Amino acid sequence: MNKKLDTALILAACGFKVYPLTAGTKIPVKGMHGEHDATSDKATIMNWFEIDSSYNLALNLQASGLAVIDLDYHGNGINGVKNYSQYLMDHGNTYMDSLKTYTELTPRGGIHIFYNLNHDLGNKDIQLMPGVELLTGKVVIAPSYISEINKWYMPQYQGYQTLSRENVQPLPDWIIELAAYRTSPMAAQNCATKNIRTSPTRKTWTGKLLDELVQGANKGDRNNYLTHLMGKLVRTGANSDTIYNLLDYANSNFTSPLPDNEVNNIFGSILKRSGDYK
Repeated sequence: MNKKLDTALILAACGFKVYPLTAGTKIPVKGMHGEHDATSDKATIMNWFEIDSSYNLALNLQASGLAVIDLDYHGNGINGVKNYSQYLMDHGNTYMDSLKTYTELTPRGGIHIFYNLNHDLGNKDIQLMPGVELLTGKVVIAPSYISEINKWYMPQYQGYQTLSRENVQPLPDWIIELAAYRTSPMAAQNCATKNIRTSPTRKTWTGKLLDELVQGANKGDRNNYLTHLMGKLVRTGANSDTIYNLLDYANSNFTSPLPDNEVNNIFGSILKRSGDYK
């Protein structure tokens, strides 16, 4: 039995919209349109996995009426799991109760916490704190996995109950308020008022590159912006997976992100032109 296909069909039966990714990656399947092809149609999903049974599986959150708190822990010194846990403990039982919802561990030590989305937050990732993002666009649902962390959450998709409307609570108001604050120009102004330094005195080349990752571009300039950014990312010498994830993150900051296939074309074209990546 194909556990990812089983998961896809269960999610589709709940009305959730899924789409395939190239095996072992977060990259949409060549010739498809990523999240724009997300569906809950059983026949379409079965056909995908007949073509390639090793596909990864992604979920179009916005189309499914869901949001995810993504806690990252990749050993780079930023521990989203620790930061978020401390934040919840600092705010008492009301915030801790937000964990009583369907939650998945990710293969690299992170956590995905799922909620029903009852507000229009757009289609972009919002950084709530270091290592913690609110996802409202898309998320990889497999190979995420689950284990028994406590009595509230974590049945496992491999043989256990999977995501459904019944085991997901509404996105708490305090998370919505925190997201609104993080995306408000007033947040930066408040930092300045409190003499909190938001950038180094002398901006380095790396600092400028990081600024470019989040600044976005006008609708007509998105392709040129990502192409220019991709060239700079290649010159850093980072591995291709890191570069793709950063390019995808930059695209998510647009008011209207480019379709995944256009991002993939930019990524593949520049990578091939550089000659340093196979």
